[in-house]
Amino acid sequence: MLKTLPSPIKGILNALFLAVHTIFWCMPMYVFLILKFISPNKSFRAWTDKVLVKIANGWISTNSLWMLATHRTKWDIPNMDHLKLNDWYFITCNHQSWTDILILHRIFLRKIPFIRFFIKRELLFLPFLGLAWWAYDFPIMSRYSKQQIAKNPSLRGKDLEATKKACKIYQNYPVTILNFLEGTRNTPAKHKIQKSPYKNLLIPKLGGFSFAIYAMDKKITHVLDVTIAYPYGKPNFWQFLCGEVKEIKVHMQEFEIPPNLLQWDDLENPEQRAQFSDWVNHIWAEKDKRLDSLKATSSKEESLKPSSLKYDTG
Repeated sequence: MLKTLPSPIKGILNALFLAVHTIFWCMPMYVFLILKFISPNKSFRAWTDKVLVKIANGWISTNSLWMLATHRTKWDIPNMDHLKLNDWYFITCNHQSWTDILILHRIFLRKIPFIRFFIKRELLFLPFLGLAWWAYDFPIMSRYSKQQIAKNPSLRGKDLEATKKACKIYQNYPVTILNFLEGTRNTPAKHKIQKSPYKNLLIPKLGGFSFAIYAMDKKITHVLDVTIAYPYGKPNFWQFLCGEVKEIKVHMQEFEIPPNLLQWDDLENPEQRAQFSDWVNHIWAEKDKRLDSLKATSSKEESLKPSSLKYDTG
């Protein structure tokens, strides 16, 4: 029944549901967050961390049920039975839309440890979610510009310090770290400004990735390289809420981090940085080709028209 509603009505109902159920799950999160920070007992705090993850998984589960109930989207998802809940992972992924995060949370739910991702410090001020990201020890990046660093060189190491702080906590229990290497959502305008050598991708930024591998001190040995494709056009979040995304294709490839990169002992070492850059650029070149393949569809169904599904412009 919900799937047959007109798109605008469906979008409004879904937006209301998302807001209400986010607030619903935030309430118990706040309770256990307070208990965690007032307790002097390490074992109790470790237990509250597990409860907080269960709460987050509950939020993701209801999101998934909402998608199934209101969307007609065709999902093409790879087999992930070999993944483990008790291991450490790093996810790299292309970034086209805010919906990417919801997709990743859904497909990896209870298959790998709860996903944390790098967020900009400004996002901490978002109602409900900002506090949640802080409570779950997400790596918080300040993203200083080259001009700011030139004026104040001491800012150069701030993001590394923040990553080290988060990764020190992550060494105590299995975790998954997500990094959109492009650093921002890919749009035609950004692609043109960058003069990216890749047809479907922005140039990967290596900072957060290299920081995490370095700071985790060999805990993370595998990378899950995820490619998300929208064959009928990249949706913005409103179109996703309206259920206008016809198909989502996901490809996943697991890589072992090369042993020489796990031995990284100096982030400023030019030889090691060059080796890391070559490795990531190879992954990115393969991902670029893969996106062409994923976006090609054998379906004769007409793609969504611009009036129905507009593309992100920012």
